Amino acid sequence: MKKIILAILSLMLVPVLALADGRVIPFEKMPAEARSFVKEHFGDKKILQVTAEWDEYDVLFSDLSRVEFDRSGNWKEIRCKNEAIPGSVIPSRILSYIKDTFPELYITQIERSRWGYEVKTSNGLELEFDKNCNFVRIDD
Repeated sequence: MKKIILAILSLMLVPVLALADGRVIPFEKMPAEARSFVKEHFGDKKILQVTAEWDEYDVLFSDLSRVEFDRSGNWKEIRCKNEAIPGSVIPSRILSYIKDTFPELYITQIERSRWGYEVKTSNGLELEFDKNCNFVRIDD
């Protein structure tokens, strides 16, 4: 009886585990808000792959830049390789702070959470901002 129950449970977990690893989906299957965001801010980049996991979507571009979205289509993280993230997606207070404090740097990565933002600059400097985009600290 234990073997039967274990077999049934393992069969139920297979689709769940497959989703956890992410599966490739067409761009059109992403939420409308995420599609609009990509077209507006990254329209000049070629999309290599779109994957879906439990509660997020991941768009990988040919230059290895990437944008992660939550299940509603709101961006969670943006990473660009060796180039600046488009200023149009960075909250204006954060962008102003970086330009005023570190004029020679640009933002290559930004992550948004319910507590605030984490930003990485072109020289590897990591900065934290609260949810109102106020500078908090330099992260070690």
